[in-house]
Amino acid sequence: MNLDHKLTWIASFPRSGNTWVRALITAYVNGGETDINSIMQTGDKDPAFYQNIIKTPISDWTMTDQALVKPAAMYRMLEEAGGNLMLKTHDCNVDFSGVAQIPYDLTRAAIYIARDPRDVVLSFMNHYNMPSANAAVDKVLDGRAMTRYPNKGLLVAQLSWQLSVASWLRDLPYPVYTLRYEDLIENPFDILSEMVRFLQLDYDEKVVKKSIEACQFERLQKQEKEQGFREGVGQTFFHKGQSQRWKTELDKSLQQRIVKACQKEMQALHYLP
Repeated sequence: MNLDHKLTWIASFPRSGNTWVRALITAYVNGGETDINSIMQTGDKDPAFYQNIIKTPISDWTMTDQALVKPAAMYRMLEEAGGNLMLKTHDCNVDFSGVAQIPYDLTRAAIYIARDPRDVVLSFMNHYNMPSANAAVDKVLDGRAMTRYPNKGLLVAQLSWQLSVASWLRDLPYPVYTLRYEDLIENPFDILSEMVRFLQLDYDEKVVKKSIEACQFERLQKQEKEQGFREGVGQTFFHKGQSQRWKTELDKSLQQRIVKACQKEMQALHYLP
């Protein structure tokens, strides 16, 4: 494998806008055109690149097993790609069993998308069909939260919102472009322009505008309704895509609980004064 080939991560805590960012980047690379099921899907949890590194079936792996295997799996992905590769991840940028889950020596750069955790909770509740907002808050603030993707597959070490943010905003040996979902809603032209330049793509203002038009939330919703969406898990994936819903839809006691747990990270991202 060419050692100059590296990974660029599109990272976020779940339900924070990762898919929309990937849609915009895909549209830009395709000259401003996109289809909901052509959005860049490549992620760091493809079992084909993990299996057979150790003999135990993936469904029986512990987080330690997976942590030790992941760098080798990422080498495999780069080797098959034959060049630099962009990967989606919801993993926290931490070490497990002494092994960095976002391998430093394989990483060129990262884009990290943050979203107000009070809105993340509401999106969690819908997307995962959770019984209550309280249950969603428990999940978003759970520092040990992991899910398997796909079912009985690899572990997604998302942990908590606050740990995810802290792990990606700390000093890292590669550049990280951090954006807020709310700013992307408010000013998509500037944010996409900055992402294009950060990724060192040839900049074309007309293609930026065309990509934003192609990826309007209403258009993606319409395509999902007509075609279905392969990233969906039973509920509507492109649900509302709004910001500050928490002000009217989330109980104040839950708002306060989130702020108490996430105050430092929310202040760093200017969600709090």
